[in-house]
Amino acid sequence: MSIYISIIAENAMTILTALTVLILFYYTKETYLLRKESQKQTQIQFTPSLALRNLKEGAAFANLGKGIARSVQVSSDVQIQSRPILLIPSIGAGEDRKLYYMGEKGDAAWIAQARELPDKVQVSYLDALGHEYRASFTREYSGMGVFREVTQERIK
Repeated sequence: MSIYISIIAENAMTILTALTVLILFYYTKETYLLRKESQKQTQIQFTPSLALRNLKEGAAFANLGKGIARSVQVSSDVQIQSRPILLIPSIGAGEDRKLYYMGEKGDAAWIAQARELPDKVQVSYLDALGHEYRASFTREYSGMGVFREVTQERIK
């Protein structure tokens, strides 16, 4: 029995060091997993998700995500009567914003109707943290001018 005690006493520092390394490794792994989960939750909290809808009043973007969409800009090749769609400053979570284009004389803005939009619409926007997103929508021919999301991705 005393031989076991003397072996443990002689190797106590080695045993404690090995035990400390194992505990540190476990703690580091758990901290890494918590950080990854926290990043996912933060991203979900700040990520907008846009949908192109055909409302009674006209075409509109709806933000289905939990984060705000800022500087929503429809691609410049999408034009109505040779006039581009105007920039939407922001769309809050759960909000709709109609698409407008400049009037003929530049003095008034008109609401874009879904039937006036081309079959493919691309849009870019920022989230609250400044990350850039791009989304593409294509027309579904159901007679109502409904658009289906094709892609929605984070660029930067």
